[in-house]
Amino acid sequence: MMPGKRQAKRKASMLRTIGMVIFRILAIGVWIFALLIFVGGLSTDFLTCTIIALIIAFVGWMLWVVGDMIHDPEKIRAEQRAARAAKDPSIVLDEDNEHERKRAANGHWDGRANPGHAQPNDEASPALVGVEVEDGEALASARRETGQSSALSRTISLSPIIIPPKTLSVSATRETETVSGSYPATIYVYDPRPILKLKEGRAEKISVVTRPITLKSRLNGRQWRSGVDDGYAVEYKGKPFGVLFNHIAVIHIRAILESDAKNVELVAMRQGWYQTGVPEIYVMVPTLEEAKESETGNASLKEYEQRQAYGADVVAATAIFRVSENNWNGPRIPDEGFIAFEATVEQLPVPEGSQAKPHFALKSGGVLLSEITARSTAAYFASEPLVGKRLKILVSRYYTSLTIEAYEI
Repeated sequence: MMPGKRQAKRKASMLRTIGMVIFRILAIGVWIFALLIFVGGLSTDFLTCTIIALIIAFVGWMLWVVGDMIHDPEKIRAEQRAARAAKDPSIVLDEDNEHERKRAANGHWDGRANPGHAQPNDEASPALVGVEVEDGEALASARRETGQSSALSRTISLSPIIIPPKTLSVSATRETETVSGSYPATIYVYDPRPILKLKEGRAEKISVVTRPITLKSRLNGRQWRSGVDDGYAVEYKGKPFGVLFNHIAVIHIRAILESDAKNVELVAMRQGWYQTGVPEIYVMVPTLEEAKESETGNASLKEYEQRQAYGADVVAATAIFRVSENNWNGPRIPDEGFIAFEATVEQLPVPEGSQAKPHFALKSGGVLLSEITARSTAAYFASEPLVGKRLKILVSRYYTSLTIEAYEI
């Protein structure tokens, strides 16, 4: 470096130092002023003085930062580049010193190790061969692009898309399968109009509804929704009218549909009237043993056996409802199978003056398993008749909620 340039640089450095000292003195003065305001606020208006003191202290900090920027702007820029590189891994920091940057700009290399770059050679840096480098920034840019392309070649590896064997095999699927059995299960009629012309005592075919539908009871106005509520909806000549809730039949139908059957039919029979205008309908479904015989080796067998162990293989549940998993305080319910509890339902007292409906508490051994409010309409109406009864409940997982099956002991 020439003497004149060295002297000019030394003079500029001295001016930066003087500027830094001035700004730091200002910052310290501002902080002392903020401290005095804060102390004064202890005997007057503490909150207002504290806020003013914080604002003034922030101004002092900014003055201190400005002093640092004046003294060493290159350091500030390096810190900013490092912060950007920490957020974006693709940014490569150029850490060459002044001597190396100038030699690189002139196409020279002094052979010294540089932590920022590997020593160039024709094999390691083919993208730089034949490139005329005008300055250090261009060199750094070229190296960044080379580094990015090599990183992509390391991380992206093409591989064939493997089709699972199941999709390669073609198997004959049954269009329609009829459920048969010796157990008469009740169909809960929501809309009696499609079945008013069924002749009493005559067997008729009805179908299981697999499409999403909603049924509304003409007796009490309650709704049943597929995919949300238990059971399967059934239809007669394409018109849905009721729901089958029998556990064994529901599991059996699910197993048939999972084995690729397109349609499932049931044999139904009308026997009198449930009440005026509402026929009483039964369907013949398999018992536990009959279902086992027709589904040997099926995954449903495990569920059948668990139900049999719990004594819930034939007896219909007193009530079935669901609660949110967030509203469950008992042990974690497994993804498959059941956990059985002996439980009671208690009506919780309503706070004095409140117009809200009372909550119901599902308890087991004094532990609150779930608190049911009127917001959960189906669970609320199902649990209300259970108050004061001794129950055995089976709890199973249903997506993000839990199914409660209550059996009166």
